[in-house]
Amino acid sequence: MGFFRGFVAPFRGAIFVSRQRLWHLVVLPVLMNIALAGAAAWAAARYWGQELADRAIGSEALASLLFVAVTGLGAIVMFVILQPLLGAISNDILAERVERKVLGETPRPPFFASAGRAMGHAILKLVLYALAFVTGLGLSAVTAGIGGVVGVALGALFLAYDGFDFPLSRRSVGFWAKWRYLALHPAQTIGYGLGATVFYLIPLALVVAPPLTAVGATLVFLETEHRRAKNKKGKGRVDETSPLRDGQG
Repeated sequence: MGFFRGFVAPFRGAIFVSRQRLWHLVVLPVLMNIALAGAAAWAAARYWGQELADRAIGSEALASLLFVAVTGLGAIVMFVILQPLLGAISNDILAERVERKVLGETPRPPFFASAGRAMGHAILKLVLYALAFVTGLGLSAVTAGIGGVVGVALGALFLAYDGFDFPLSRRSVGFWAKWRYLALHPAQTIGYGLGATVFYLIPLALVVAPPLTAVGATLVFLETEHRRAKNKKGKGRVDETSPLRDGQG
């Protein structure tokens, strides 16, 4: 149940935005994503054009196909890594509006404390992204296909982190406590990561996927917390599955 709920979450995000007529909050992040996608494609094309220029790669058709493939992959990797930083504010505004639609109100941490925490988390996340990228390249160099599988799995995991980051940050959850939340809901995390990956791979959906998947993650988080609170037995009992058990701040 958790896997399916997580998998369909990105698509539910699109439906929710449409039904609640929140498309005006999607316009700005989409325009920024279009600019980022174009810049990432240009940078990847320039890099791989220079890298492949002096290499003998069979026929001209094969060389062109390889150039298009590595340029597209490079552009997608850069987009996925940089988009959370570029669209953090606009996607957070959209996610907050979703919470208000569902709950009527939402937590609001102090601005400067929240901004400082977000910056620190972003830096730590980029470090993890870099380590994952190097790991994937290393495995690809010494194994047949395993590096690609590991890369896709890590990419899906990071998409899950980026999605649930919005509701968790709004509740002042710490960096490692966010990962703890994902680990304590493995089926939901895996399902959401796969669903978001599929969403991103839909043609032309790349630029609209980030805000819509953020909405989907917010909806799933609210539902999970509602179920947790409903099933909790006894006042004052410590809930091991709650992201707020520890790690605030």
